[in-house]
Amino acid sequence: MNLLKILILVAVCNVAQAQDYVDLATAEYTKTPQNQFDSSLNTSSVQKANINLTAPVKLKNGSSLLFGVVYDRLQTKLFEQQEDEVSFSAYTLKLGINVKYSDKWSATYLLLPKMASNFEESLTKNDYQIGGIILAKLKKSEHFNYKFGAYINGDRFGPFLVPFFGGYYQKNKLEIDAMIPSYAKINYSITPKVTAGVNWRATVKSYNIQGGGISIYTYPFYMHHLSNEIAAHIGYEPIKGVIIRGMAGVSLGRSFRVYQNNDKIDFGLSLVRFGDDRVPLNTDFENGAFGRLELAYRFYL
Repeated sequence: MNLLKILILVAVCNVAQAQDYVDLATAEYTKTPQNQFDSSLNTSSVQKANINLTAPVKLKNGSSLLFGVVYDRLQTKLFEQQEDEVSFSAYTLKLGINVKYSDKWSATYLLLPKMASNFEESLTKNDYQIGGIILAKLKKSEHFNYKFGAYINGDRFGPFLVPFFGGYYQKNKLEIDAMIPSYAKINYSITPKVTAGVNWRATVKSYNIQGGGISIYTYPFYMHHLSNEIAAHIGYEPIKGVIIRGMAGVSLGRSFRVYQNNDKIDFGLSLVRFGDDRVPLNTDFENGAFGRLELAYRFYL
């Protein structure tokens, strides 16, 4: 599970008192120019797609059942010698509940089973991951609330735990949403239909590599994807509830490292990985620019 999805799940599943909307459906497409490998003049582009659907079911006691799916797709070259790009996909199911304990306190509990692979052969246990998220929210004022919790996932590289802390602020034309170490976003309403801002997001993903995806090496292997994205965005709402957003920025520390299946860490705690003496079988890209187009269906409370 990547940290960007924490952003989406937090924003969608916790209907904060300060936040007067919920995004029930989002889609985005990202593309980079040709990226040069660190060790050669060979290049590859990166294409990403994401679709996130959420269906909250309100209960009489103020709590909500949460159902949804997330689809991710990634396409790039993993090795500089490869002629063609390879594709990876992930399908995540969201099952959980948002519990309202009082006017100030609420919490979300989500189970996140996932399939993540290049899907070139029949599925095995290596194609499955399971994770979960717990998020508590404290309303501090009409305009601000705290958010804190933890996310855990059985990634291909080993067990991965991310404690996080952040908050949400909205007043007049300014909106600030942050969850460290996952994301931070500042949004400003220029007009009732036009917004602009800046954001940062971190990504941590892992995919199983089945035999047909890489002909250079003999499988089994997995791919560990990391990146930090800093970008500026501008959004437009042509119809109430329909948001179109364009974004341009740079990806820092980006990597799509391939490892043998038995080459794993002991434990990952946020940005720290214990027992990480893994040896990657490929080289990284240089840092580079990206462009992104986003579409969201927003329900105003």
